[in-house]
Amino acid sequence: MPCWICESSACSPPIRVPDDVSTQSIMFQQLVTGAPRRRDGAEHGARRRVWRRAPKRLAGSESLPIPPLHDLAPRNSASLRSAARASRIHGVPASAKDVASEPGKENGIRARRERAAAGVRAAGDWLRRLGAAAAGASPDGRLTVAVDVRAFWEPLTGVGWYLYELLRHLAAAEGLRLRLYGPTLFPNPDAPGPVVDPPRGPAIEMVTGLAPPGRWGRRRSVLRALRLMEPLVFALQRNAVLFAPNFILPRAFRLSRGATVATVHDLAFRRLPGTVREETRAALDAQFHRTLARASAVITVSRTVRDELLATEAIGAARVTAIHHGPGHLSTRKGGAPPPGTPGRYMLHVGTIEPRKNIELLLGVWESWVADDPAAPALLLCGRRGWKSEALHAAFDRAAAAGWLHHPGYVDDDALAALYRGALAVVCPSLYEGFGLPLVEGMAAGTPVVASDIPVFREVAGDAAVFAPVHDPAAWKRALVALAHDEILRGRLAELGRERAGGFDWAAAAARTGEVLRRAARDG
Repeated sequence: MPCWICESSACSPPIRVPDDVSTQSIMFQQLVTGAPRRRDGAEHGARRRVWRRAPKRLAGSESLPIPPLHDLAPRNSASLRSAARASRIHGVPASAKDVASEPGKENGIRARRERAAAGVRAAGDWLRRLGAAAAGASPDGRLTVAVDVRAFWEPLTGVGWYLYELLRHLAAAEGLRLRLYGPTLFPNPDAPGPVVDPPRGPAIEMVTGLAPPGRWGRRRSVLRALRLMEPLVFALQRNAVLFAPNFILPRAFRLSRGATVATVHDLAFRRLPGTVREETRAALDAQFHRTLARASAVITVSRTVRDELLATEAIGAARVTAIHHGPGHLSTRKGGAPPPGTPGRYMLHVGTIEPRKNIELLLGVWESWVADDPAAPALLLCGRRGWKSEALHAAFDRAAAAGWLHHPGYVDDDALAALYRGALAVVCPSLYEGFGLPLVEGMAAGTPVVASDIPVFREVAGDAAVFAPVHDPAAWKRALVALAHDEILRGRLAELGRERAGGFDWAAAAARTGEVLRRAARDG
């Protein structure tokens, strides 16, 4: 008997067309049952064209008589996909849809769809409960403040320690509920933990590991979907104030309606754009304008930065408050030993190795000094490698081989405190800074400070430091040589430095920061 598709008697198995059923109905039957198709012969091309057109031809025949085929199972996955496509895309008649869905159930398609739908419902229910719970998040009347603590996931430098000390002194603050948010709200077993554990106290709550309860909270597909909705989930937390300890607002803050408070540590990307990468400068500049447009209040870490910020005319003076740092996190560190290989006599520089630190000046000064006096103290640089510093590190290798430079890199707190105490002087030749925490740490340790003659260093150190012009290596060499040979001068600067450092207090800085947060919540 010839095949109904190609009219060839060689096709196997040929399917007989009943007199009362249309050709298109039988075509759908063969589609579902997965009747084998020849892979060779001239007839095969004609069959392929018919099969390719089958779903569309079938779709336009709403009144076609379809035989009951529920007892037929698909013979291969290709048949199942074709049947499902015909039903889903082209509007197959109702009885044909039943035929397509029944095999889908047997092959797990319906079960997978049901599981996915259940996951969506579970996530939606959880989000609704999260929003309802947040509506009464502070029944005790405390001000709920969201704090961006992503800085704790990296080795701490100036911004990280600023945040750590603020939280440590606000941990027991009355009337505040500080909710700390890291890189993600949701569980991520593959992600590293924080480098430094956040401070703890009655006012502090770490928000992490948010996920629907039960097995849905462990499904990677659900967590991936929630991560895409992170700004929405964060907004459901209904925090009254959002605090960004750096002016870069995290993505999670985007949809929240809370008042925003941001800290601006410096404007180096605007004042010295050549010291940052071009792509970094563009990103920071864009974020800078977005933050100022949204911020209810801005904190600067010095009066100098406040004046620079107001000079941009991007924000009014009433919204900007200058709050000095405290004396540094090392002031209470009494133990510890310097890193192995530390020379007996040295002067210390602390900071990331990057163009703004003006370390080229120090290298030139020391090379000239050692040429004049082989017994000159060594230069010791503490800080990790930064950007645009490749040429500097090649010079470091040459200086280290000559014996007058040591670069231990990033050192722990106890070792750094020991280095401050043992140094002849702390040297800070920066082209630009927003505050100058190494100056305060050096003064608090009773170590003389030699610094660039720039406005912010004058603000921080007053008359307790020796200043030299930022682009004058000869003046720097004279100041350092005099300090190295004058013990009386070093003693006087140490005494003045301790007195000056006593005026910087983290408890006072934290209290003033709390006032700014409350005012932002009140004024919106």
